[in-house]
Amino acid sequence: MADKKQGNLSIHTENIFPIIKKWLYSEHDIFLRELISNAVDAMNKRKLVDANVNIEDLKINIEVDKKKKTIKIIDRGIGMTADEIEKYINQIAFSGAEDFVDKFKDKQDKIIGQFGLGFYSSFMISSKVTIDSLSYKEGETPTYWECEGDTEYTAGAGKNKNVGTIITMHVNEDNEDYLNESEIKKLVQKYSNFMPFPIYVGKDEEPANQQEALWDKKPKDVTDEEYKAFYKQLFNEWEDPLFWIHLNVDFPFNLKGILYFPKIKNEVELNRGKVKLFCNNVFVADDLKGIIPEFMLMLKGGIDIPDIPLNVSRSFLQEDKQVQKISSYIIKKIAVSLKGFFKEDSKKYETLWNDINHFIKYGIITDEKFSDSMKDHVIFKTSNDDYVTVEDYLGRNNSDEKPQKIYYASNEESQVTHLNMMKEHGIEVIFGNSIIDNHIFQHLESKIDNISFVRVDSEVNDLLVDNDKKENSDHKNITANIKEIFNKNLNEKIEANFNKENYAKLIKEHPAIVEKLNPYITIKDDFTYIKPYEIPSEIRDEIGQKAYDAIMEQVFFKITTKPKYLKSINVPAMVVVNEHMRRFSEMNSMMVGGGDMDMFSNHDLIINPENNTIKHILKFADEGRDEDVNLLCKYVHDLALLSQKQFTGNQLNDFLNRSNKVLGLIK
Repeated sequence: MADKKQGNLSIHTENIFPIIKKWLYSEHDIFLRELISNAVDAMNKRKLVDANVNIEDLKINIEVDKKKKTIKIIDRGIGMTADEIEKYINQIAFSGAEDFVDKFKDKQDKIIGQFGLGFYSSFMISSKVTIDSLSYKEGETPTYWECEGDTEYTAGAGKNKNVGTIITMHVNEDNEDYLNESEIKKLVQKYSNFMPFPIYVGKDEEPANQQEALWDKKPKDVTDEEYKAFYKQLFNEWEDPLFWIHLNVDFPFNLKGILYFPKIKNEVELNRGKVKLFCNNVFVADDLKGIIPEFMLMLKGGIDIPDIPLNVSRSFLQEDKQVQKISSYIIKKIAVSLKGFFKEDSKKYETLWNDINHFIKYGIITDEKFSDSMKDHVIFKTSNDDYVTVEDYLGRNNSDEKPQKIYYASNEESQVTHLNMMKEHGIEVIFGNSIIDNHIFQHLESKIDNISFVRVDSEVNDLLVDNDKKENSDHKNITANIKEIFNKNLNEKIEANFNKENYAKLIKEHPAIVEKLNPYITIKDDFTYIKPYEIPSEIRDEIGQKAYDAIMEQVFFKITTKPKYLKSINVPAMVVVNEHMRRFSEMNSMMVGGGDMDMFSNHDLIINPENNTIKHILKFADEGRDEDVNLLCKYVHDLALLSQKQFTGNQLNDFLNRSNKVLGLIK
């Protein structure tokens, strides 16, 4: 090489290259993004200053040579003279390298974008980098530059015959994975897919990049088919998106983008979306957790924010007030679009609901502003086979009760017994078929005055009960008898438990207990135990009903029997679980990843005295057929539980055995 020149880079320390080589080590493939961005910048400049340039010549070629272990990036941009290489490459410290090193040597994740070191990112993967450049200026000759990753360089005449620049990276042993054209194509498509010039890899005749980002167009200039095609290309999807929102803002900040609503089939897919962040169509990040609201991570699409630094750190983005304003704007824009759907075409909104309800519900419970906008636009399918908002339900089921109850079932197949009874008596039920619905109900209860969501199996609606019969004295005796029979046969170790203080209070109020119940009392340590169902009826009469009731109040039943005269005689029993206990159990199960917390370990069993099976149980009890009574009590309980849960293992085996024995009672 004639006129070869050697020199030192104009920096005041040798610490710069070790930092560069470790520069964002976990994402060192961004070297390609940096070099392509430089090449694009050079070609944009040439378009401006060179009136004779052939636009078709403005392209980037990337050549990979596995034998020589090199990667070449060739552009047809503005090129550089020897003086320009001296200024922009050699004098990397003209803005103060020593201060830079002191400031960032322990903060390598913040280097890019802070110092304009795009070209030097090539040293992250290279043992040597060369430049061969020819300026567009008339009469210039090609110039060459070479450096092996230290502060010494070699410069001289180059061989490049075309205006533009050739950067050659001699890939080091640690990064030979990049010597693969398919890997380079992936990086081009990830980081530089929307560069305005074609990028060719190897001998491919088709460019590796798409070139055009659809968000650069005005919404009125884009067809539905173009939106769908762009979505499928960007995310390798085969299915069309549900719909999309095109963002195009130039005041009070610059923002472009398209957000797509994909089909979300179940809760497992909630976090499968991907919103990509770009800066002037150069990819920045696709993990935007902590930058945009978490519920928006369910969407897919791209957001281009030209005013952020290309290589800004995540912590900067999270704290930047401008980014926060942009995030708030996007939330507002999404809410406005969804409400527009709701008002303009409610039927279409309903057809989309199965796919978008997870997104909307998650947004409502996690983002206050989104909740304020969308809480009145949550819809629920009803037992009347249509959809209602909370306001609709309250209007259709007007009640003076405060809070007004909104009855719901998990879905149309569960809580069947309760659901059928509600339908039979004209009580409208909504369906909450998502694991997130417990949270939504709780959230709406806190936001809307005087409403309470109640699952159909959490209580027995008074409209289902025959109130005339429950006050009848004969019926009171029957219900008391039923209560004792089922309590005894469904619970183990039935005893009242009194500490010293409680027992002293009981004796003070009912002194006859001491003498009459002595044979039925056990004292252990500081506690007194009474087994109430072992007390003969004549002794119960002697101590009085109030005393007996006071004893029963101290008994803990895992399964509590509550006889109620239901209007429907076909239902023998129903299991009822307290609404708040059930919600707590289900939410806890969801948070711990499906933990086994059995909400049915304690529950109420509603027994219908009007049912024929229950009448048979009473008859068998009078006849002293204790085994048959025990069998039927447990079988009735099984049937009530089956409408709530699936039996497995021992439960299923016990149920089948009982079923066979019940069949044996038929004569």
